[in-house]
Amino acid sequence: MPLLVTNIVWESEEVDPTGSIAKHLELSSTEITSWQLLKRSVDGRRRPPVWLANYKVSISSDEESVLSKGLHGVRLYTERDEARYAEYEPEKIKRAPWPDSCRAIVVGAGPAGLFAALRLAEVGANVVLLERGGSVDERHHHVRRFWRHRELDLNSNVVFGEGGAGAFSDGKIYTRRRDGELGWIFRRLVQFGADPKILEEGWAHLGTDKIREIIPRLRNRLVELGAEVQFNTTVSSLLVEKGNCVGVRLVDGAEIRGSSVLMATGHSARDSWRAMLDAGATAIQRPIHIGVRVEHPQAVIDRARYGEVSSDLPPASYRLTSKPPKRLNIRPAHTFCMCPGGTVVAATNHDGRVVVNGMSYSKRRAFYANSAIVVEVRTSDYEGDDALAGVRYQDKIESAAFEVGGGDFAAPAQRVEDFIANRISTDLPKVSYPLSVVSADLRTVMPPIIIEGILEALRHFGKKITGFDGSDGVLIAPETRTTAPLRFERDRDTFESLSLPGMLPIGEGAGFAGGIASAALDGLRAASSIIERTCPRV
Repeated sequence: MPLLVTNIVWESEEVDPTGSIAKHLELSSTEITSWQLLKRSVDGRRRPPVWLANYKVSISSDEESVLSKGLHGVRLYTERDEARYAEYEPEKIKRAPWPDSCRAIVVGAGPAGLFAALRLAEVGANVVLLERGGSVDERHHHVRRFWRHRELDLNSNVVFGEGGAGAFSDGKIYTRRRDGELGWIFRRLVQFGADPKILEEGWAHLGTDKIREIIPRLRNRLVELGAEVQFNTTVSSLLVEKGNCVGVRLVDGAEIRGSSVLMATGHSARDSWRAMLDAGATAIQRPIHIGVRVEHPQAVIDRARYGEVSSDLPPASYRLTSKPPKRLNIRPAHTFCMCPGGTVVAATNHDGRVVVNGMSYSKRRAFYANSAIVVEVRTSDYEGDDALAGVRYQDKIESAAFEVGGGDFAAPAQRVEDFIANRISTDLPKVSYPLSVVSADLRTVMPPIIIEGILEALRHFGKKITGFDGSDGVLIAPETRTTAPLRFERDRDTFESLSLPGMLPIGEGAGFAGGIASAALDGLRAASSIIERTCPRV
């Protein structure tokens, strides 16, 4: 049986690791018959930092004799490991033909909608994919126009359009797993142009620029499989007959009917949520996290994490958590969506609101590093007991930021050290946010529970990363759209709304995902549930 060997120093693709693996196992190189790279990641705790890799290794010697040495990070590669790394290949399952009378309508071309549509199309389903925004190419121009000239397109912007919010939020894939269904998603991304290294890296990153290359290839594959894709097409309401969702009505009055309606709206489609609620779907309030973007020169983070700035290593990143003692009655906080070599971007889809987010291009070569620092917001903090109370909570903060920033989408900002000292910054360093920042007291933008959580987190993070709470750090507010503040109730097996059969709320906008990977996975699983019921295995 093969061995699982972890934490072997990885130098580059050009360097054969056989010698390093053999040395770790206290064997000769000739005894290593094969190896397979499973994962690699940077260990920033070492000085100097190094890449470490995990391998599946076959040897000609007796495995038990190697295991008896008690070597660190060496064990048998079991059937459980094999199952974990096994390829999920649903396309090889024989099924009954897809009925001509059944049509799947997918609303939203973010990760959930795209991968739901792809899975359905691969079995020959009759699929129509509707997206209110433009294609990723068209959308790119709309976003640039907003960032450069403050001209906001309300339907095609940073959060609406082909690729979803993740297309202009770095393309990070927050999962260490590459097995089963997630492996299928990753291999499809590689098939459509993603760097094959995402199959190996501990924390994969696509890059905003690469996403604009990947998504059109995925769309072209959908069209090749017979799917219909419509952009600049907004759904105004759902069609309901005898208590069942049977289609959608568009803003121009046209109707599209189908046997299933998958609502993959994303985390900011408030009008779509209202349409779903008006049609009879039920939803509950959901806790969220709200905070700010913190930005530093990337060199500050590199020195703190690596001890030096090295061109041989990727720009350093971090993941930090603050858990104050309960006696202090201060909310927990954590960093989120960390963007090494990235920029802070304007991410609103509403006039009169300021929302910030972060992104990096694939090379991560920008001067700055940024991440969100977000604080737990509980449903008890909302005003009202209806499903949209969390939306109003977000809106209030975003509107306050717009007013404090002076309008025109300028963002309120404050140096980290000034925020801690409770004073307005007399000057601000140059930042990456494209629509200008205004020196402001962030305490006038966000509620005290969020301010207190951020303040405690900054003090704690400054002990973890030298310079984090120093003069180089800048806070830019607010980060409010981390996830949807509601969750639609649905059946665990069919994914259908509990109160509106035929409608499947999926992905981040439905409250069942928190990023590209989890949204894509939710869309895949919802599509698979439809397939199992519509064209069973034969």
